Amino acid sequence: MSGVGALRSVGLRTAPTTRGLRRWLLRPEAPAAVFLVVLLAAFSLAADRFLSPDNLESILVQVAVLGIIALAVNQVILAGEIDISVGSMLGLCAVAVGTVATATGGLLAPLAAGVATGVLAGAVNGLLVTLGRIPSIIVTLGMLYALRGVILLVTGGTWITQIPDETRVLGLAKLAGVSLPVFVMFALFLIVNAVSRNSTWGRDVFAVGGNRRAARLAGLAIDRPRLLAFALVGAFVGIAATIYVGRAGSVQTNAGEGLELQVIAAVVIGGTSIAGGRGSALAPVIGAVLIGVILNGMILVGVPGVWQSAVLGALILLAVTTDALRRRLVGGAA
Repeated sequence: MSGVGALRSVGLRTAPTTRGLRRWLLRPEAPAAVFLVVLLAAFSLAADRFLSPDNLESILVQVAVLGIIALAVNQVILAGEIDISVGSMLGLCAVAVGTVATATGGLLAPLAAGVATGVLAGAVNGLLVTLGRIPSIIVTLGMLYALRGVILLVTGGTWITQIPDETRVLGLAKLAGVSLPVFVMFALFLIVNAVSRNSTWGRDVFAVGGNRRAARLAGLAIDRPRLLAFALVGAFVGIAATIYVGRAGSVQTNAGEGLELQVIAAVVIGGTSIAGGRGSALAPVIGAVLIGVILNGMILVGVPGVWQSAVLGALILLAVTTDALRRRLVGGAA
């Protein structure tokens, strides 16, 4: 009897652990997290200094701008929309940061200018989508090109140089031994995660993205969560632009070109469904880190840079295909 009781005791202890592991593996970001661990192991074997603290910190610093923007774009995609204007938006916000920095110095005024510029651009996107009833892919594609034109008009095609040191703090300083860009990225993740889980807006984003018709029939205001999501993108792009300017020390007229593709890649690879309604706040962070690990590891093992875009494109296709198959299986099981 004592042996049977011991076996039952072990079963009772292991069953919750097994159920918890199974639930975690079913989470949207689980495949990306597992793939990330595999990549870390593979690159550590292929390159001796890959797992060095300096290299790992360098990866996180390099993906901070990408991760911050992906956190907000993730909410737009969860709401069933998309934003491909963030590269140009970053460029415009960087111009605002650089212009104010050279005029007034300091950090708060340039940061406020970048965030305000981003929120304005994001709100325009949101209003055109919600009130204008224009598909978000069309709105943000037009904004991508329009903002590039605004950048050239404002700067006259010249770079903004000699950014004051105090403005560069957000991009270069450390807090408790952690680079400030990394600290900001994870702090914003905690905020977005808490708001997404515990606020009406966060729940509405999932509801609207999961089934817009059902959300409307349930009495939800489907425009407000989408509009706020686009505005959030602008705010986070403004913060990311301040970090970008701080690290670069100048503002180029082509700042942010191509960034929108990496942002979408981070969100989708991380596990958020491109169809909306399924994902988590953690997904874009894991996706951004995964992209950083891939790019850094490929460089260390000597893979030609021309393969980087091909690998990222393949990962996007794999993530989208996996998500589609998963949704079909879930639908079939239902």
